[in-house]
Amino acid sequence: MVRLPYRSVLFLPLAIIQAITVAYVLRAVSRYAGLSSLLVPWLGEAVHQTVLLCAYLAALVFEKPHPTRRTAVLAAIPPALLVAYDVYMMLTVNWLWVISAVTAALFGAGIYALLSEDAKLLASNRAGRWHRLVARRRSS
Repeated sequence: MVRLPYRSVLFLPLAIIQAITVAYVLRAVSRYAGLSSLLVPWLGEAVHQTVLLCAYLAALVFEKPHPTRRTAVLAAIPPALLVAYDVYMMLTVNWLWVISAVTAALFGAGIYALLSEDAKLLASNRAGRWHRLVARRRSS
């Protein structure tokens, strides 16, 4: 069986594309229904970013990535980019963008924590199996 060279990070572009698709379809539906005119612009953007991050998290769970520390860091980059955008908007437009920045930061930290804990657990299980095999070989 042919093994893809970047198989461990292939899930990231797929998760990003899925999340963007879901979020923008929901945004278009809300604009069509007139829901976006009910909110102030920064709050509408905060809600949209939260939907985007929820879709990203759901796509990550659906893709079931092989957990490593590298994939944990790579998966936390899109929320970090949203935090940077929100901080820029906070400094240039309105300080209330901080709400959206905090939400994106919490999502990024949560994604990193989940994937890094899975990676740590997988590594400890591998190390435990290796130590048991070595001990079994030495005792026989």
